[in-house]
Parts: sequence; structure tokens; C-alpha cells
Amino acid sequence: ALAAKRGYEPAFRDPPGRRDWSGVAPGAFGFAELDARVERLAGLLTLARPQPAARVAILAPLGPEALISILACLRAGLSPMPLPPHADEAALLGMIERSGAVMALGVGRIGTLRPLLLLRDVAARAFGMRFIGGFGTDVPDGVAALDQLLGHGAAQPAVAATARAAISVVDDGDFSGPFAVQEKDVLAKALEISRVLKPLASSRIITTLVGADLAALATGPGIALLTGVELLPLGLFMLEDLHACLEGGRMVHLVVPAAMEPALARSRLGGHKALSSLVFVRRGNEPPAALAIERPDIAIVDVIAQAPGTVRVLRRKTA
Repeated sequence: ALAAKRGYEPAFRDPPGRRDWSGVAPGAFGFAELDARVERLAGLLTLARPQPAARVAILAPLGPEALISILACLRAGLSPMPLPPHADEAALLGMIERSGAVMALGVGRIGTLRPLLLLRDVAARAFGMRFIGGFGTDVPDGVAALDQLLGHGAAQPAVAATARAAISVVDDGDFSGPFAVQEKDVLAKALEISRVLKPLASSRIITTLVGADLAALATGPGIALLTGVELLPLGLFMLEDLHACLEGGRMVHLVVPAAMEPALARSRLGGHKALSSLVFVRRGNEPPAALAIERPDIAIVDVIAQAPGTVRVLRRKTA
């Protein structure tokens, strides 16, 4: 619906410093381009003839590549399984083997990390892995270069309408799972949060979260797709990038881990005039951070992830 009605309006935007940590130039695209990219990748995934609801591992920070991969899997009737970018090879192998994932998608570089190299090595030891695809320029041998396969001139088979599978999420802390999260649950939590934030179409959501459990999906991409607001995921946190994004001339709904609240207050960005709301995300087993920001002029929301698929939303009372 967004592609049809607001196709040329911005959907995703990269932070200005993205090239420094990924090797990929920052870009932006609208809802029509998002829909086209999702359709092309969904068509490519169907070429491997996976079983309905088969799991697809995704190793990328919560940026455009991860979101396109998640949406493409859902469109193709597959279950996307975003993996924690900080997991090591042994942890990744355990998650992939438990899940029975048959395909994997990832990015070439996240700072000093090389996700595609990890995926390639893990896939060589994981039974049943049929396909590995990589975004970006740092695509190693043995991995399909998705940017070339999904170019504007690349023809992919049309994706037949199919039942949507659940999203498979894992715990960012102990790597347990996967746990099934329904798409409707993501949108329901996104709606609950957006009713507090009341985002305008001209505003943007900046998220510093890199995982993709229910809390991360609902607070960033869920709200963006539900309301049509531009999403700007930082991918790898850099204070300079955050400052530049706040100076972009739009009102901002900022999503950060709760542990960053004291640092945000010390940096004075918590008092920035562009902020329209603040969303602090905390894992249920983490101690509450000190409440360091007092902004009675904006909405402040605490999102508590009690489990990878269970979230509480609390609006903070201000004086």
C-alpha cells in the first residue's frame, strides 16, 4: 500500500558515515524501490525451491539489507531468522543447526567483523544449507553477490501469493532459540508504541539497535512501515553519525538501548531540539538504568523485552 500511494517518499536512509564501517556508500530509497527490491530478492530465494516456512539465517545489523531480507523471506513464504551480529562461529553454528536453516544472507563487513566469511565457514559444517548470498562489495568466494543478481535489469521469477511464515528470533544474550514471532505481533506492538509517539509523516525514526528481536523490530521498522515514516538505522553506533542525523532538519524519534541513557544525557544530545520522542529498550534481565533525562516536552517510552518474543511498553511519567 505504501509503495502504491507514497512510492517516492523516503523509506530508508543510511547514516552519513556508513562507508567507514561497511565499505558501502550511504544511500536512500523510497517505498516503491523498497517494494521492488523485496520482490526481486523474494523471487531469487524461491529458485532454491525451499519448503514452505523454511528458515533463512540473516547476519546483518538492523539496516536496509536486513530489513529487505526479512520482508523478502516473508513474501516468499519463508521464515527469516536474524542472528546477533556479535555471535562467534560456534554460537552461529549452534543457532543454524538448531533452526535447520537452509539459506543464509549477510553483509560483507561490520567494522572489523566479516559476517559473510563466518556464514561461509559455518555453512560448510551445517547440514542442509543450500544457498548463501551477500550484500555489498566484500563478498568472498563461494557466496553469491546479491547486488549483482538483484540489479535493476535482473529478471527474477514472480512470487506467487503464499501464506506468511513466522519470524524466527533468537536471544541476543544467550543465543537461545529460535522463537516464533508472528508478523501481526510486531505490528501490534508497533501500533501500541506509535500511539504514544504520534509520529508525523515528515519526521524520521533513528534506531541504534542492531539486533532483530520483537523489541527491535517493533520500535524501528515496525513503526516505519506502519506509519510511512522514514527509518534511519545507524547500523554501527557512531556518535558523530547520530549528531549529524539529528541535524537533518526533521523531527526525530530516537530509539536507543536503555543503558545509553546516562551517556546520552552527558552528551547533551538528550536535550536536542530535534527530538520528538525517546524510546529506551531494555532486556528483562538487565538492571534498570539511571533515569538521567528529563524532557517533559516530549514522549519518553520504556520498552522492556522480557523475552525475545515478549515486550512491555511503558510511557514514562514526566513532571
